[in-house]
Amino acid sequence: MLLPRLPSSWAALTSIVVLLVPSSLSATPPNPAAFENSAVVRSIELGGATTQITTSYTVRSLQNKNGVYVFALSQEDASKTSWMEAKLKGSNTPLELKRSTDPDEPIAFYELSFPKPLKNNETVTLVLSTVQAHASEPLPATVRQTEPQALAYETGVYVLSPYDTVIQRIKLKAPSPDIITFIDTSELTKFAEPENKPATKSGATVTYGPFRNVRGSATPLFVKDEQQLVGVHYMYENTVITVPELRRSAEISHWGSNLNIEDKVWLKNDGAKLKGHFARIEHLRQQVQPQTAQPYVLKDVLFSLPSNVRDPYYYDTIGNVSTSRFRPATTRKVAGKKTSPLERLSSLELRPRYPLMGGWNYTFTLGYDMPLEDWASYDAAQGAYIVAIPFLTAIPGAAYDDVEVKVVLPEGASIVEVQPPFDTEIEYQRHYTFLDTVGRPTVVFKSKNLTDKHTGLIYITYKVDFRAHMQKPLAVAGGFLGLFLVATAFRRLDLRIHTNKKKQA
Repeated sequence: MLLPRLPSSWAALTSIVVLLVPSSLSATPPNPAAFENSAVVRSIELGGATTQITTSYTVRSLQNKNGVYVFALSQEDASKTSWMEAKLKGSNTPLELKRSTDPDEPIAFYELSFPKPLKNNETVTLVLSTVQAHASEPLPATVRQTEPQALAYETGVYVLSPYDTVIQRIKLKAPSPDIITFIDTSELTKFAEPENKPATKSGATVTYGPFRNVRGSATPLFVKDEQQLVGVHYMYENTVITVPELRRSAEISHWGSNLNIEDKVWLKNDGAKLKGHFARIEHLRQQVQPQTAQPYVLKDVLFSLPSNVRDPYYYDTIGNVSTSRFRPATTRKVAGKKTSPLERLSSLELRPRYPLMGGWNYTFTLGYDMPLEDWASYDAAQGAYIVAIPFLTAIPGAAYDDVEVKVVLPEGASIVEVQPPFDTEIEYQRHYTFLDTVGRPTVVFKSKNLTDKHTGLIYITYKVDFRAHMQKPLAVAGGFLGLFLVATAFRRLDLRIHTNKKKQA
């Protein structure tokens, strides 16, 4: 079987997933005397539609049998956070992490469970990785066709934590040293070292701190009295890509041994909006003289597709778009080894009918087929099929506002188990298409605020008995038989008007 191994249990899979938007929670406040942060360093990689944040916590346990550590984010940061993962430094295994407060709380707490409780004075280093969506905004909001683009990012200068922190600092890294300005406030003196400046710039990095002996800061009072906003205004030469809507349909066909994927994509350049009118002559001049072109204009999109993709198609509201280039993955067989279709990727380069300036939109449909045997297998012990469906095909650096994935199973199938790659809303529907009699069971997954980190696989276990397999050919045979009987009856039916010749004589 070529698809990745199915987790042994759903609990094992959900143990590494963060529930970022809980429905209703009642959490016990964290104990501030349980831990001490020896050092906290937050590194923020500034980008376009998404922002990568890595925070390192060197933690010292102040009690025996400490098994739960609590992270804290402000309500604003929590609302922007799309993805979160925590690990022990040097380990590749994510730790169990879950949100323990309601979304409307001013401080969001996330509980991390250690694999083994810590002893008194034991020290570990935790690495918290998060991705924020739409955290940077264009400044100015509008630019002319020949003007460059700049973005601005703001955040709190202190890393919130329910525990006392010995030393902490925050680093903001721009894509290039071309930083227009950054907030350099002289008011950050309470926790700063007297001999050092609270804010320094070195190349493309702006550092705030170090700040020493910061007491437990995960309280509304600390945020109101002590927390201050800092930020960076930086040049950004790439496209700020947003997908306001993505509608994916995955249809499984056993008779055709095929898995069809079709995406309807609403694409938007979310950078600085175009001021004035679009000048075609200026655009042609920039194509002839690339050094004068503005790189934030979206001219093409590159998709990385599985290696076994066949018959890709691409069209928009007008019709087929021929300005695309598909490069299938090179096949190199290695003796005694099978490679997954996810290990080798094909590439599809799509070029819209027009360049996408800031604030412009483009809607298109992308579809392709794949062999079903590469994504599904049969479990003889359960008498069921297990299929893996990619949740989305990510555009690097793009933010997805609203995503819906619809998986259409064969007619007559019965769903045994559904395992999404992360917490998401699930609905069950019925889909009708050609030659269907009772319709096909359909599972719909709905999510918001996603990034290119959400490219996992959906696992669905379902059963299809022999009668369901024969339902479609029997329906086709019944249709032909009915048509034959109607034609036969029609041939035997005489609709002519007969006259009585004897009476006429």
